[in-house]
Amino acid sequence: MSMMFKRILASLLAAAALASFTSCGFIVVNDVSSRRRIGEEEASGEDGEDGAAPEATGFVKYRSREDAKALSESYVAALPERDYEGAVFFVTTPDRSFLSPEDTETVLSRLALQRNEEIAERFNVTLLTSVDDPKTMLEEMKQAAEAGTFYTDLLLIPFFRVGEFRAADLLMNMRSAPFFSMDQPYFNAESSQMTSGGYATYAVAGAASISPDDLAALYMNKTVLKDAGEDPFALFRKVEDGTWTWDVLLAELEAVRTNTDAVTLSAAVSLSIRFPDLVFKAMGNNFILTADRREPLVGFSVNSAKKTMEILASLYQDERGGLDDPQNAGEIFSAGGSAFFVEYLTAMESLTTAPADWSVLPLPKGSEASEGYKTLVANDTGTFAIPKGHTNPEIPAVILSGLNAASYGYMNDSYVEYHMMNVMRDNDSVNMLDLILDTASFDFAIAFGNAYPAIAEATYKRVRAAAPTNTLGQGFTEKRSEANRIMRENFDLNY
Repeated sequence: MSMMFKRILASLLAAAALASFTSCGFIVVNDVSSRRRIGEEEASGEDGEDGAAPEATGFVKYRSREDAKALSESYVAALPERDYEGAVFFVTTPDRSFLSPEDTETVLSRLALQRNEEIAERFNVTLLTSVDDPKTMLEEMKQAAEAGTFYTDLLLIPFFRVGEFRAADLLMNMRSAPFFSMDQPYFNAESSQMTSGGYATYAVAGAASISPDDLAALYMNKTVLKDAGEDPFALFRKVEDGTWTWDVLLAELEAVRTNTDAVTLSAAVSLSIRFPDLVFKAMGNNFILTADRREPLVGFSVNSAKKTMEILASLYQDERGGLDDPQNAGEIFSAGGSAFFVEYLTAMESLTTAPADWSVLPLPKGSEASEGYKTLVANDTGTFAIPKGHTNPEIPAVILSGLNAASYGYMNDSYVEYHMMNVMRDNDSVNMLDLILDTASFDFAIAFGNAYPAIAEATYKRVRAAAPTNTLGQGFTEKRSEANRIMRENFDLNY
């Protein structure tokens, strides 16, 4: 831990202890930075001091889309009429918690189990979920392929593992599956684009696999910003009108540095390694450019990524920043000692009783002209794939569509509503959460970098290494050439 972090954490804990002696209440300091992801090395709060009403932001309070369930049902109804006569349908995955949870503790788990029952009844199948770690899945699939035996009907695998299954020639081209369209709104369009190369698409993510926990957010301490002379409510308005950019954030950090003693920006342990990836993608870059019927290519140059790398270096070189010391970043933010904190959405419940007057924002855009906000999903976000050689690919294609269609819209609405009632401290944050859930973004380099190391070396590993010092150009040309060669060899347009 850096000396600055030690001093800040010590003073915050001392303040908490003093408060416990001088009042009838107590302060809880939550550690919200301990969550680790697979695949990564890897009270009211709105009133002012004088009790005045909270500042107006111009936002319309979040309201559930009352027809969301009906819309979802209409997509299910549009699927082919099929009766699979009670057939057992197997889904194999390393993590069943979002697709087929074993308990009903959360609103999403209850809805997921209800959805599964509805799809099983609609198509007259028995849905069974088998759990195995990815390496076991890979080896058992290889053995089944060699022996010509059945392994499973549908795979739900971590996004960063897609390349390993593809390299072993175990995945069907999803575009060849009958009665199946990845262009439906219940599938994430970028997920299929970023698992495509040559004439094939190998996986797809959608409403049944992208958990809110897969998305990161920029947590904001409104008290620190007010102490810095800034208006935190103005940031909500900037998000809504599309002017929330990294340049705006840098200006906020400068105000915090100048006018307070707080930490400017930190990131949780759970995603500190991936922080450059998140910034790179949020800025509007792609590590790899690809699509169906296209050879993948490294999607950036030193010049095109120049501004992104300058911003990253500025963030890492900030003497008041905490990116170099993530271990206690969550505690410090929770206790009110930092202005901004990057962490997954799952941390929100840990902050329910935190002293910090917090809100959430999406990660900023690269420029006002950028199309929208983007949040690179966690490496272990679930993606669906159909085993190559399945004797009747219609069945997994139809069930896969059904599960995602039956999840569309209303499940995220229910997640937002729960947090609005039980977790969030202001209506603006509810609007922000609703927006963040629509920002899930994917990249080919994450999907295939494990299986083809040259891709990783030329893309996210090069950006991570260069981020603190803005030295992207060192060895980049050679690494890019090698990555492009590997992709030409493995994802060409030759039959």
